[in-house]
Amino acid sequence: MRENQKQVTSSNVANHLIGYERLLDFFKEAQNQTPKGIGLKKDSKASGTYILLQFKLGDKRVAKACNCAFTMDGIANALRKGKQVSEALGKFSTETEFLSWYDEHILEKNVVKNDLITFGEAIKLVEDNYWNSYTKKRQPRDRNNPSHQSCWYEVYYCFYKELPLNNSVNITDMMGVINSKVKGSKRFKDCVSAMKKLCEVTDNNKLRDELGKLDITQTKFKENLQSISLEDFFELREEILDIPENDARSNIDTRKSWLFVFSMQVVYGLRVSEVFAIQNIDKPFRTKDGVIIPALKNPNNKDMVAVVGSETILGTTTKTGYRLAVPLIPPTYPDLIEKLEIKSGKLPVFYLNSQNPNSIRAYISQRAYKVLTRWTKNSKFTQTHALRHLANLNGMMAGIPLEKRAMSLGHSPTMNDTVYKKRQTTKTTLDLLTQSTNQAIPLQSAVAIAHKLKCTDDKSIKLLAAIYNVSEVEINNIMLVD
Repeated sequence: MRENQKQVTSSNVANHLIGYERLLDFFKEAQNQTPKGIGLKKDSKASGTYILLQFKLGDKRVAKACNCAFTMDGIANALRKGKQVSEALGKFSTETEFLSWYDEHILEKNVVKNDLITFGEAIKLVEDNYWNSYTKKRQPRDRNNPSHQSCWYEVYYCFYKELPLNNSVNITDMMGVINSKVKGSKRFKDCVSAMKKLCEVTDNNKLRDELGKLDITQTKFKENLQSISLEDFFELREEILDIPENDARSNIDTRKSWLFVFSMQVVYGLRVSEVFAIQNIDKPFRTKDGVIIPALKNPNNKDMVAVVGSETILGTTTKTGYRLAVPLIPPTYPDLIEKLEIKSGKLPVFYLNSQNPNSIRAYISQRAYKVLTRWTKNSKFTQTHALRHLANLNGMMAGIPLEKRAMSLGHSPTMNDTVYKKRQTTKTTLDLLTQSTNQAIPLQSAVAIAHKLKCTDDKSIKLLAAIYNVSEVEINNIMLVD
């Protein structure tokens, strides 16, 4: 094996990558770990994408199939088979002996397959595989975790429960379930993926190839995506707080606590559930390497870095796990943190009435939807994810680089540069075009660096004032504060 390579498994791929990016990253890691002289090659066909093993046989370098699909499990299996091939090449003296061994152990041509395995038995294999594997965040799956239970249901079992459990695995029954979904929809695509998994765990490449011929391109998307500007959010905020003074039916503290949740989304670009995973709202947080992140409520906290934990207060897991998030403050509202009262906010109190994992996982988003529906009459705004998109646009306006925004939001730069530009209002677009800042670093940071370099003379002050288009008095005032 090549030196200085961290052992790769399907559980330890970089957790900041998503979807196909994660798969490609895992494949690259596997390629780096093959024994000397062995290579892995991606091979795309009409029926799907597979992996070829590359090695020198006699005087020629060949690329041979190894019965491994281009999936997480397939890549791991291809790497394992590559190691077997490396050992076998040094063991056999003739090509004929080696090829005979290859057919039997790599292609498994002489292995008798059990074609009579039932759907029920195959589903059990998928379930065991699921619970014995790791999440995308490299955590072992936990049967007691509501997020992991819900994920098993949504990714696999919601489709498998429509299959005749006592029937042998067959294409007709699988296509019956697949064709009950709208072609071109995400549900159609997910259903095909779940059925392919059944084929993989039963080593039924013939059925998997048949499913690979299906066109699973998603062509149908949600068309009612909402967007919101900061001005719209300010109006929504006033509407929620505008209740009669002695109205016993309206709890002002409950309303303020939910506004804190929505405001955190606007400032940090958090998913609504992630607000309930913040570790430093009212107390400092100590990182694993001993760094103290101040509480958001700390009046002396200027950086206002939020620590997003791996779990919410309900015990559900956050999508991208632990991360640090910074405020995304647009130049149009430099006082946004004060305006939205972030330092004095507190989370709503929850009372769960169900132990169903699907209900627990969806509880926060459903509650958020209900309070918006109940408390707003004029705005009709109900999609909290639009607040996350608004935060990204605020960050763009502030001149925060794409990579830093993506890191703070907890997704890939590609996602940030495509999907997260779709929910722009006309007002936000105009602000982006006319009021964005492209400063390399904020003025405060520039002054701090000048202090560190002892560039505090009159010439340096004049230079900073000219670069940042502010008065020399303002530069002097900042230097005095620092």
